[in-house]
Amino acid sequence: MRIIVLSFLIFLSGIVTYGQCTGGINSFPYNEGFELTDGGWFSGGTGDDWAWGTPAKPVINSAGSGTRCWVVGGLTGSTYTDGEASWLQSPCFDFTNLQYPYIEFKVFWEMERRFDGASLQYSLDNGVSWATVGAATDATNCLNTNWYNFSPITYLAPLSTTRDGWSGNRQSTSGSCQGGNGSNGWVIAKHTMPYLAGRTGVIFRFVFGAGTICNNYDGFAIDDILIKEAPANDASFTHSCVNSRTVNFTNTSVLCPVTYTWNFDDPASGTNNTSAVANPSHTFSGPGKYTVTLTASGPDNAPSIITKDIYIIDADVIMLQTVNCQTNTGGSLTVDVTGADGLPLNLLWNTTPPQTTTIISGLSEGFYNVQISGTDVCPLTAIGKAEKDFSCSGIYFPSAFTPNNDGRNDGFGPLGSLLSLTDYQLSIYNRWGERIFYSNNPFERWKGKVKGLETDSNIFVWYAEFTIPGKPKETRKGTVMVIR
Repeated sequence: MRIIVLSFLIFLSGIVTYGQCTGGINSFPYNEGFELTDGGWFSGGTGDDWAWGTPAKPVINSAGSGTRCWVVGGLTGSTYTDGEASWLQSPCFDFTNLQYPYIEFKVFWEMERRFDGASLQYSLDNGVSWATVGAATDATNCLNTNWYNFSPITYLAPLSTTRDGWSGNRQSTSGSCQGGNGSNGWVIAKHTMPYLAGRTGVIFRFVFGAGTICNNYDGFAIDDILIKEAPANDASFTHSCVNSRTVNFTNTSVLCPVTYTWNFDDPASGTNNTSAVANPSHTFSGPGKYTVTLTASGPDNAPSIITKDIYIIDADVIMLQTVNCQTNTGGSLTVDVTGADGLPLNLLWNTTPPQTTTIISGLSEGFYNVQISGTDVCPLTAIGKAEKDFSCSGIYFPSAFTPNNDGRNDGFGPLGSLLSLTDYQLSIYNRWGERIFYSNNPFERWKGKVKGLETDSNIFVWYAEFTIPGKPKETRKGTVMVIR
């Protein structure tokens, strides 16, 4: 409603409420439903018509829960005081042990839109000065709901500088009386109050302001006030492997975090080791166990941290026993997995029938693959070859070797009936054509070193000459892969 005599506003602007706030309520959650008593809340101000009890108005005709609440304009009828500038004040609170203060309550508003309205304020100096809790422009989220729907509300001016608050009714505009934007029933309003963390001497008050016309509405009511630590976030995420190294992460955190901090435990990835997006993707730098951490934070509540182990694996298939060159049977392979950190793994070889052990046997010549999987392991398929021993057919040079000093396939050189070789020479070259190894001893093996230093995994070119008794001199060449 609107006031006619503006000088009355000037008078009202000098109204200040005072209260003694020592000690205070320090046990939380504080939950006041106003069923047995008025909860120690009290009213005052100009035109004060706040009432505690059971409302029986045309629109506000029940409490938020139970039977009693606080309401402006008395418990019956459909009007409030002309030129009202009143307040309903709380007991004193001590927030020393609250890190993330939070308030929620049930509210019902039915008053002239734009001109009349209500708001919530707090004081830290025994009511000498008051500040508004929140603003009409605050973002809506799971911890800030139904908080103010209008600004500026004209006749909150005597009690509020911001004039943000609740205003409106369920009726249509009639003449000069503004309708619309009412709550249409009890709703739960909630808001965080980070600026009150650890503070003592905290007082709240609901303020209500009205003009002198268009005041035939039920007013404003509150019930079921809850003050406590803001509900904390609950961080969680799922993941899916794009391939053996790249993982997509999906944030599934609740309540309503607004910032995300990911750490992938992969410092070798440099600046990619962290991310601030909700659903990141990360390519891990190598095999190993990575403890991925997600911190979900905000808005103005306790952050939540979750960690989960992700395993990135690598695997080499190594020949343990060559295939008999006469029967094409008897070969065996094993898979050497790195990065699993002792985790149980599932193995599935493409043999007939399928084999599921680390070592497989009874193989004929050919390529074999093994699918490797496990809990929180990015699956991988590794391929190896079971090769004939070539004792029946002469001399054979392998296409790869693993110089890891495990006693299997540690060096490169000819295989077969080596005792019969004469005029033997072997040269190995790098990609620039530089000879890095030479031997005229068929039993000597190249160990994957260049100038005494171990090479990385790479491909090298080899050239060999030799004579088998009774046969012409042979010249062979090819490539060999060093697998680290």
